[in-house]
Amino acid sequence: MSLRRRIFLTLCLVVLVGFFSIARWIRGELRNSYSQVVEEMLIDEAHLISSFIENEKMSQKGFKSLAEMFDRQKHHDIRARVFDFIKVNPSLDLYVTDNKGIVVFSTTESQIGQDFSKWNDVYRTLRGEYGARSTRTNPTDNRTSVYFVAAPIRIGTQIVGVATISKTENSILIFLDRALEKMFLGALVSALFLGVLGGLIMLWITLPLEKLRLYALDVSEGRRGVLPQSKIKEVKHLSEAFEKMRITLEGKKTVETYTQNLTHELKSPLTAIKGAAELCLEEMDQSQRQRFLENIIGEADRSHHLLEQLLKIAALESTQKLEKPEAFDLYDILQEAREALMGLWKLKKIRIEIMGPEDRTIQGDRFLLFQAFRNVLQNAIEFSDDGSLIRIEIEKNDASVSVEIIDTGCGIPAFAKDRVFEKFYSLERPSTKRRSSGLGLNFFKEVMDLHGAQIAIQSPVAESHGTSVRVEF
Repeated sequence: MSLRRRIFLTLCLVVLVGFFSIARWIRGELRNSYSQVVEEMLIDEAHLISSFIENEKMSQKGFKSLAEMFDRQKHHDIRARVFDFIKVNPSLDLYVTDNKGIVVFSTTESQIGQDFSKWNDVYRTLRGEYGARSTRTNPTDNRTSVYFVAAPIRIGTQIVGVATISKTENSILIFLDRALEKMFLGALVSALFLGVLGGLIMLWITLPLEKLRLYALDVSEGRRGVLPQSKIKEVKHLSEAFEKMRITLEGKKTVETYTQNLTHELKSPLTAIKGAAELCLEEMDQSQRQRFLENIIGEADRSHHLLEQLLKIAALESTQKLEKPEAFDLYDILQEAREALMGLWKLKKIRIEIMGPEDRTIQGDRFLLFQAFRNVLQNAIEFSDDGSLIRIEIEKNDASVSVEIIDTGCGIPAFAKDRVFEKFYSLERPSTKRRSSGLGLNFFKEVMDLHGAQIAIQSPVAESHGTSVRVEF
């Protein structure tokens, strides 16, 4: 399971557990609060009834008046809207006991004559204490609870009876349920909000890690990855550690690869130099000696060029981004590369045309781009026939600027198309049958990667053979 999914599921679990725990606690608190309010009201009503009975001296006439009053109440059409609840029927009942706890009056006739002296409301009130109780009519259903609140009936200083008012809890739970519905709806909206917020926080935390993962994959597959930046302190430190590891590993790999390749590439010119130098020690005419000395100088120049190119590429591979990019006209760079190779293309009587719009400004490293385009243009010249045409086309739109160098030479063989950017890989030039160092196009690719440009090579180009190298910034 991914880290992102684990964080999200953990967050959801914490929200759900917290939500239900808080909801359960709030429900209990609400129920207690509602019960306390109702009990307080029942106390007032019980004492009101007991005062009336005291005034009637516990007489049958007083009980008859109470019976008539409750009977009329039960037949009242209440129709009272309490917020969004409509109350229709009364929910109060009353019973009165004597000083022995025997019921002498009740709104429920079947209770008259029963002994309620053991009930908590009657028992405690007859002893001069506050008496109340809650009893379920159905022991298995907590919604059938009935609240009983008693008040003493005094004649003089003697407690001669108890008046108990009762009210079903169901009438209380109606309001409680309505309140809970609203509470749960609000809590559900809050939970969804927290879920969305948690998801955003999860993305905020895990996206930098995902970028680091993709960066590590790029590095492992030899691509130039862009080191992700983050303001999260821990992720920032992790990025720095990744970068140090990459530099260390690439440094070791580069040293090993360069040592092997350099040994291989320098073996041929060094052998040629040694052979020519040994021959120069022998007796020979001046013209022969001159030819061998020129060969030594040529091979030394080749070795020097090879080392310079390797150093440039090594510097590029260790560079992650352009330090100080500047704005310049792309046409000027291509024109400079064309002029720098004038001796080569004029010798072969090749024409080089540069075409494009007036506004061709891009951001980048001017020197590196000049060297890179010079390498590609040199390749195009060396593989083109004498008297042919090389076109350089610049295109610009709202999103990008592109350069396409098109020659009409012999093209790239199918077996070499996937290897043209490899170090030290080179093809024979048609005119000289010699190979280059194989570093020019590799340098070109490194420069374009550093500038975030896309490279596309097409060969052959339509029916004209040749090769097209397109770069899009």
